[in-house]
Amino acid sequence: MNWCSSFACDDGKTVVFMSHSFRVLIVEKSLEYRGFLARVIRDIDTGIEIADPVANGTGALASLKRKPADLVLLQVETPLGESVKTLEKLRRSYPETGIIAMSASCAEDPLDAAKAARMGVLDFLCGFGLDISENAALSLRRRLMTLIGLHRARRNSRLVRQCRQEHVIVPVSEPNAVVRTGLGAAIQCPKPLPTNPKIEVLAIGVSTGGPNALADLIPLLPADLGIPLLIVQHMPASMTASLAESLNKKAALEVREAAEGEEVLPNVAYIAPGGRHMIVAAQGAGNGAPGKKYLQLTSEPPVNSCRPSVDVLFDSIARTYSGRVLAVIMTGMGSDGVEGVRALKKKNCYCLSQTEETCVVYGMPRAVVEAGLSDERVALDFLAFRILELVKGKNPKGDLR
Repeated sequence: MNWCSSFACDDGKTVVFMSHSFRVLIVEKSLEYRGFLARVIRDIDTGIEIADPVANGTGALASLKRKPADLVLLQVETPLGESVKTLEKLRRSYPETGIIAMSASCAEDPLDAAKAARMGVLDFLCGFGLDISENAALSLRRRLMTLIGLHRARRNSRLVRQCRQEHVIVPVSEPNAVVRTGLGAAIQCPKPLPTNPKIEVLAIGVSTGGPNALADLIPLLPADLGIPLLIVQHMPASMTASLAESLNKKAALEVREAAEGEEVLPNVAYIAPGGRHMIVAAQGAGNGAPGKKYLQLTSEPPVNSCRPSVDVLFDSIARTYSGRVLAVIMTGMGSDGVEGVRALKKKNCYCLSQTEETCVVYGMPRAVVEAGLSDERVALDFLAFRILELVKGKNPKGDLR
C-alpha cells in the first residue's frame, strides 16, 4: 500500500504524512453477520477500507496474498480446535497484520482466551456472533474502536520509522491544516512544538448527562494510561461515591472518590466529592526534582454556582503542573470550566470539547468553543480513542464528529 507521501513547505523542509487508508478483512461464514460487522466498522471510521469478506481461513489467506490487510477480524469456533491452524498460518505468513479473534459463544473460555493471546491476537471477543441488534452494534463498536485505534497507532509508529529512512519527518503543529488524514487528523507545515509535549495529567469537567457519558468513556481507557485522571462531575454530595464505585466496577483503571490529602498517582481516576471543591497541591521535592501532588478538599463558596467547580480544579492544576495538561470538557449546563481552561492555556494545555450532537446539554462545551479555547471537538464515541492518541504522543489536530 502507498502509505508514505510528502510535500514541501515554504522553508524547504519536507513533511511526510501518512495516508488514512486502513484495510480490514472480515472472516465470517454467516453472510448476514459479515454485513453487520462491516456496518459496525464503517461507523467507527468511514475512511477504513473493508476488503471483500471471506468465509474461512483458506479464504483469508488467499485474500491477504492478493492484497495485504492491516487488521483481520476472525470469527473462531470454541473450543478453538481447527481455528488454531488458521491463527498459526496468519501469524507466520503475515506477522505485521493485527488479528482480533471473535467467538459467538456467550460464555468465555479462559483457556481459549489465553491460547489466543499466546498466539498474538490483539483481543479475544466473546459473545459476538448471534445478536445484530442496535445494542449489540453499539457494544461491539465501543470494543473495536479502541482496539483499531491502538493497532493503527502502532502501525503508524512502525511505518514512520520506515519512512525516516528516505524522508525528513517533521513534527506536526496545530491550526491551518493543509492535508487531512484519517479520523480528521490534520497535517501542516510545522511550527516548533512545545518544549515539553508529554501530557502529565488528564482533567475532565462534566455536568448534566455526565454519569452516562463517563460510563461510556472511562471503561475504554486502559489500566496503564500512565497519567492521573482528575474529574469534576456536578453532583450532590450523596451521589459521587456511588458514581465512583459504579465506574470502578466497569473500568480497567482504578476509579475512586477523592479523599483529603491523598497523593495523585498515575492510572487512577479521582472524582471530586459532591459539595466539596477538589484542588491539587504540590509538595516540593528539592534539588530541582518535581514534587509530589496531593488532593485537597475545601468547602469554599461555590464558583459558577457549582461546588465542586471545574474552574477551581483546573486553576489549581495550572498552578501545580509545569508540563502539558489535557483538558476535556463534556456535556453539561452553564459555563463552568471556561476560566479554568483559560488558566491552563497559559501552561501548555490542549483542550478537547464534546460535540453538540453527542451532549445531553451543550452548555459547557459550547462556552469553551465560543471562547476560542477548544483545540478539537470530539464525539463521545471517539473521545477515549482521541485521549489515548494524545496521551501516547499522537497529536495532529482535527474535529472528530
